[in-house]
Amino acid sequence: MYLLLLRFEIPKNKLYEFNLALGRLVKWPVYTLHTTESNGDGKIFEFIRNWDSKKDMQTDLDSQVFTNLMGVVKVLGHILESNIYNVAEEENLLETLD
Repeated sequence: MYLLLLRFEIPKNKLYEFNLALGRLVKWPVYTLHTTESNGDGKIFEFIRNWDSKKDMQTDLDSQVFTNLMGVVKVLGHILESNIYNVAEEENLLETLD
C-alpha cells in the first residue's frame, strides 16, 4: 500500500481563489486542519490519498488532477510537508488489542 500525505498552508486572502480552484480543477477531497500550528495568517490543509499498487499511485500522480492540485498550492500557498509512505504489511489494530 502507498500513502501520500501533503500538508500545505493557504493565506487567508487567497482562500476564495483556492476554494474556487478546488471545485473546478481538482475535485479530490482536501481537509482543513483545526490546529494551533498556524500563526493566524492562513489555513492549513491536508491532502491524503492511498493506493494498493505503485502503478495506481503513479497513474494518479501523473494525472492532470494532481498537476492542478500542486499548481494551485504552489501559486496560492506553500507546502509544509509532502511524504509518500510505502507499507509492506498491514495489521488490524483492534484485533491485536483484544
